[in-house]
Amino acid sequence: MRLNYDTFTGRRSAFVCTAFVLILLTFAAYSLLAQPLMKLLAPHMGKNMMTAVMLLIQNGLVVVSVLIAALVPERNYPLKEKLGLSMAPEYSLRFFFPIFVLAILATYLAQWGLSSLLKAVGHEPKEQALVEFYRTLKPLAFFGFALITVIAAPVAEELAFRHIMYRFVRVFLYRKEAAVFVSLIFALCHVPSVIAYLFGAVKVSSGGWSAYFAGFPWEQLVVPLIPLFILAMFLQQQYEKSKSVIPSTLIHMGFNLISVFLLILQVYYGVGE
Repeated sequence: MRLNYDTFTGRRSAFVCTAFVLILLTFAAYSLLAQPLMKLLAPHMGKNMMTAVMLLIQNGLVVVSVLIAALVPERNYPLKEKLGLSMAPEYSLRFFFPIFVLAILATYLAQWGLSSLLKAVGHEPKEQALVEFYRTLKPLAFFGFALITVIAAPVAEELAFRHIMYRFVRVFLYRKEAAVFVSLIFALCHVPSVIAYLFGAVKVSSGGWSAYFAGFPWEQLVVPLIPLFILAMFLQQQYEKSKSVIPSTLIHMGFNLISVFLLILQVYYGVGE
């Protein structure tokens, strides 16, 4: 097992390992500096603007980390390929459009089915934090956050999860196991309330672990987690098929665009409430 060997492309390269380490280091630094930075920005901008700036910093850190790693010269490894912009010759659009439609339908059907099931057993799913946040935004701010959601986030996330993490994990796991692992991490990273619960925002009470897990927000985990895991597996399949982040990023952007459109209907027109 060699970290300087790229299993995905079958060539000796330190690019993936370097990019992965840089992403981890930059986000560790971000975790330490985020609160001081927010305190520094607070007197000069509103809460929503500051949130937008922090989101752009998060996405920018991924892109910059990958760019720095890619700029290290390596023989017979073009920059375009390092950035995931070079697609496999055998890949064509006939692979893309059916998967795009299937990914969107499967993800939303899973979300609808899980929500309906929870309602049927007497557990009304709580409104997602993202919906609550968008309700507080004025139209111009809504548009700004929508651009981040539809453009910046998919680009950064596909680079981080598909292009770097997946290829790094492939050194240690087989293809299917690596796809499942990365897709699960991707889905969990989109459920912040559950992450906060797991990592100590809610402490173990005097009732012990049984009381702790009794209060666990299962419905907040299941409803977003399973659909996002399904979406991530489709994105993984497209990345594996094309050897490029372009198809998976376009599907990701399409999914986020539809999600923003549904948010507009829900927040401004009350559809689905």
